Amino acid sequence: MPIRCLSFVEYGETGWGWHLEKIRNPTWDDVVAAVHRLDKFRYSWILLFIGENDEDATIDCLTIMGGDGVYWVGLSAGKHDQLRLFDPDKSSKEVDLWTSDQGFADYEFHTTNDIDLVLRIAKHFGEKGEPLPEVTWEV
Repeated sequence: MPIRCLSFVEYGETGWGWHLEKIRNPTWDDVVAAVHRLDKFRYSWILLFIGENDEDATIDCLTIMGGDGVYWVGLSAGKHDQLRLFDPDKSSKEVDLWTSDQGFADYEFHTTNDIDLVLRIAKHFGEKGEPLPEVTWEV
């Protein structure tokens, strides 16, 4: 179940003008580069689609948001609907994950500082279409 489409938006220097990019049938190197490029502002998020749909992030999609050492991961695929990464050892302090345009924040317990974990989650999703079982997920 390979990743069929990698989507991301690049925002302009002011954080408002943007354009959408789609890479069809991305390589693993494309995915790794996109995750490493996340910076919360110009490159705030990526979407990894495994199904035919490459528009609706609620269908067969892994969303990775954030950057600068703080990442949020959400997954909707198959029987799993809008799961978020969950770390019960973190606080309920709000963390900014997308600081341009409309922005997005969530509780710290829905984030990770481990980019290698984010990449393992993405790789497992691309291979199995499922959430990585070694981490905790919350609806």
